[in-house]
Amino acid sequence: MVQRWALLLALAMSGAAWGQAYKWIDERGVTTYGERPPAGRPAKPVATQPYGVESDDLKECHTILCQGERLEAEKQRAVREQAERAEAYRAAATAPVRGMDFAVFIRLQTGMSEGELLLRAGKPDHESTENIRHDIVKTYYYLPTSADPFITAITLRGGRIANIERTRKF
Repeated sequence: MVQRWALLLALAMSGAAWGQAYKWIDERGVTTYGERPPAGRPAKPVATQPYGVESDDLKECHTILCQGERLEAEKQRAVREQAERAEAYRAAATAPVRGMDFAVFIRLQTGMSEGELLLRAGKPDHESTENIRHDIVKTYYYLPTSADPFITAITLRGGRIANIERTRKF
């Protein structure tokens, strides 16, 4: 029975002293550090844990509720990032070519207004604007599509159709 108490006392003392470091000056005047204080010399305990540092384990919550919230936040972040990537991809992509059908082309006439042209043919695939002698000259280009292999160039002077060209793509 006494041996058991001695063993328990020894284990308790070793657990309390575990991780403790001591600092002392030996007989040559050299500062020495060790896990056990020397016999007959004054030794100071040294703090081995830095002050102000918290363990990451204390900050994190490990309950099921916290894990669920973390997973939900990660899922929302992933959805946001995917939406941002998709938006950037859509912004970088060029608009599809509209072209101009022959049925629309044959109904265009010289002298029609720019508004009539845009209502019938729609927005052009490419446009250029020039100033020539105080006159604004716009050229609308409708590029070829798989159904219609022609490039249509319409020149507007003063807001009216001045020239209509339709050339076949090579």
